[in-house]
Amino acid sequence: MKVIPIENEPARARDYLNDNSLQVGRILPVGDTLLGEYFATGSSFVLLKGRAVDALFSYNAGRDKQVPTARFHVVTDSVVGLREATRLVEETAVAGEKMVLRTNVFGYDKKRLQALKALGYTVGASLPGVVSLDGRRFDYHLLYKDLSSRYKSGVRRSYAKPGMYKAVEVEKAKTPKLKIRGYRSDDRPILDKFVTHQNVIRGIGSGVFEGLYPWPPGDYQRRVEAKQIFPIVCEDELIREPVGVVDLFGSSAQVMLHSMGTGIHVRADYQGLGVGTMLMEAAKTLAMRLHLGRVWLSVFEGNSPASALYRKIGFEESGRVPGWLQEGYVDEIFMTLKLE
Repeated sequence: MKVIPIENEPARARDYLNDNSLQVGRILPVGDTLLGEYFATGSSFVLLKGRAVDALFSYNAGRDKQVPTARFHVVTDSVVGLREATRLVEETAVAGEKMVLRTNVFGYDKKRLQALKALGYTVGASLPGVVSLDGRRFDYHLLYKDLSSRYKSGVRRSYAKPGMYKAVEVEKAKTPKLKIRGYRSDDRPILDKFVTHQNVIRGIGSGVFEGLYPWPPGDYQRRVEAKQIFPIVCEDELIREPVGVVDLFGSSAQVMLHSMGTGIHVRADYQGLGVGTMLMEAAKTLAMRLHLGRVWLSVFEGNSPASALYRKIGFEESGRVPGWLQEGYVDEIFMTLKLE
């Protein structure tokens, strides 16, 4: 078999993807733009068997708190192609000293799910009912493989333990006057400023040091304008500034249009004052107005206040996947809210 970068054969890659589009949750054909979304140049490859395409696959090394982890996606109708693609991504992950390799499978794709299990992958979490096809609901499976046995010497760092993201003492806001409202573009600089605080960084998936902005500049606003993200803010009317934000964000998978993910962060001096509860209740209302059936999220193991908040709103645990570096090595816990 031969492996080539996907940019060398974009037309053949697109045609192969369209022949197997349900593996990425698509029913209608994809064009070049969506091909690049699923299989980005620079990190995606075509596996050739002779002159025929046998698989498409991507490999993405984790960054920030996901740095011990790598992710991959494979589209193939061949057991041989799946085995060869996973062999290549596993070798790449081990070369980068990754501890965990992750991938996702739609619940209706039972053949590929079983094939990955046979290759040593474990279902860590299953988000119930977030996938819809042919009038039926399916789970969305998050699989992982522990790569620890591939190393002759351990790759777990001795310094990976509680205390890496210590909370900073802050004076809480006095008698705030809180209200929920829609997001405005001029909120962005204020949100960008407080998201870099240590107490905020420690609770979200991105960001590794106080003062460093955790996301690509301009990416958030672009996604808001494209209706890929629906944000709501909580404002303190006394200072006329947003002090927290919650997002609902969708997927380009056509089989997941009835479900969305959510994420939240609250300014350090307003944490513990009810901002999170107000925002999550507002997100639940927005989700119903968007005619959603499910909302899902993830939270770090050990983030007890956030977990308690989500359970109060109605979220239930749907499993966990290892491999994040936060207060030591922790699991990412997935939770799902059923709205019907």
